[in-house]
Amino acid sequence: MANQSLPTADEIVNSLKRSFIPTILIEGPDDVFVYRWLKKNLNINPVSLQPCGGRTNLFSIYDRRSEFSDKNVIFVADKDSYRFEDIPEDRDGVIFTSGYCIENDIYEGSNIGNFIDDEDRARLNLLREIIGNWFAFELKKYLESPKGEASLRVATHINIISPIGLDRICSNFAEQIGFSAPNDNELELVMNEYNLNVRGKQLFQMLSRFLSKKGRFSNFSDKNLVEIALKQGNNQLMDRLVTDINNELSAA
Repeated sequence: MANQSLPTADEIVNSLKRSFIPTILIEGPDDVFVYRWLKKNLNINPVSLQPCGGRTNLFSIYDRRSEFSDKNVIFVADKDSYRFEDIPEDRDGVIFTSGYCIENDIYEGSNIGNFIDDEDRARLNLLREIIGNWFAFELKKYLESPKGEASLRVATHINIISPIGLDRICSNFAEQIGFSAPNDNELELVMNEYNLNVRGKQLFQMLSRFLSKKGRFSNFSDKNLVEIALKQGNNQLMDRLVTDINNELSAA
């Protein structure tokens, strides 16, 4: 689903005013697959799932919730940079993921990391260190910027940060972003709970690099791995999301 096809914030608000079905608002279409799977574990049915076209739109609709206060509507969002700072009081009604994004919760609560072959584990750990250092550099820039004047820019694909076959950060990329080694504080902050802090999509990209290489018996894309991890079950972080969503829907 392309972002252009999504309704605007005004259209979503107007639709909510007329709706009689409990509705879960999420950030974007990329998350729809995950939340459709989560819906199967909810106590209330039917429930409508509405992507908002991004975080900014979701929060703008949340700020207008008085316009549909008589409706059963809840908001679910990635924790994002709030992983490293306090969640603002004016967002305390939003259900947030435990990790940086929903993929972090899927990854950390699964055993998908065990899919890696023994001979690839050392190189995967090195790649994780490279990506962690880059993430800590970007986090340092963000935390040192005046409040509200910068965003945490960590959406870059790992193949740009450290291309296949290169066991370090790409020199051209490093020069482009003005990379310098992060200080110990930010590095420790990132590495301490790596699977919850480094953007979840990159966790799966790193696994896929080794699980899709030539010569393997089977190959797995990052999306394949997300689906497998999601459907493994017994994931406490995803169960927590389901519980929070159930509680909010039941309380309305």
